[in-house]
Amino acid sequence: MTRLAVFLGALTLTCAATARNAVWIDTDPAIGAPWREVDDAFALILAFHSPELRIAGISTTYGNAPLRRTTEVARDLVRHFGKCAGLTTADIHAGARSPSDAAKNSDATEALARALREERLTYIALGPLTNLADFLKLHPTLAERIERVLIVGGRSPDATFAFGPNKSFSVHDANVFKDPAAVAAVLRSSCPLVLTPVEIAPQLALTPTDFRALKRGGPAGRYLNQQTRVWSWFWRTIVGEKGGLVFDVFAILPAVRSDLLKTETRFVAFDADGDLVAYREPQPGRRRIQFAIDTRPETHSLVLERLGAKTAE
Repeated sequence: MTRLAVFLGALTLTCAATARNAVWIDTDPAIGAPWREVDDAFALILAFHSPELRIAGISTTYGNAPLRRTTEVARDLVRHFGKCAGLTTADIHAGARSPSDAAKNSDATEALARALREERLTYIALGPLTNLADFLKLHPTLAERIERVLIVGGRSPDATFAFGPNKSFSVHDANVFKDPAAVAAVLRSSCPLVLTPVEIAPQLALTPTDFRALKRGGPAGRYLNQQTRVWSWFWRTIVGEKGGLVFDVFAILPAVRSDLLKTETRFVAFDADGDLVAYREPQPGRRRIQFAIDTRPETHSLVLERLGAKTAE
């Protein structure tokens, strides 16, 4: 092999290592409190442990808990597990306290604006869309700098928000339900949208075997195993699923690797009940989006490996 070939090979590896997807994550984590949803923590730790991503910033919002609590939890997660992603607590930016904060400046909206002036970003929305709607209202000229928005929400026309063997446990489409006006504002924007609905969550249920694997993993895996025992028990014993459902993880996957989720073109609109429905047929008033319908076979093992990664924290 010539010196030129060696040099070009090294250059290719260097470029591949640095060509990471720049993302902004908006989140409402509540792990650590009994009977709170914990899936944001799984999503964040997956993002921290994904070398394909470069996290430009994290904003917090109300949702699973009040803003003060979600911001504290986000800072705690970054403090303990964010070093491998180059993050510090200075990268956490508090946003909306409730839907009534619509069109108000916040640390979150201003930090996102600064980041987008520097580079184009993928926006990952794990909570209500209030922060994003506020940003679009306050900084409309920067909307074109958002490459796409990955959203946890929406449903197929024939799907229900029910889980368990008899579909006896019902939930609501939380991120839509908590601020539908913000969702409508995002639908009116020019940002490309990808919806990951709660209906596909059973495809990535975390079983007791998975949690034993996390316990044998690194600090983040052991933390998740310890902090989610009540949550995991609830999904298995009360709901009847084979494991805990990590809804928010699905919004991280397309940013990590484009083929981890199977998507198809759909057309979304609010129905008469106020649900955000992704129809297969276009009609006036329906917004064209990409809609997640399935996961690739290797997705489960990749997620589990990264959640329990033995990285230096």
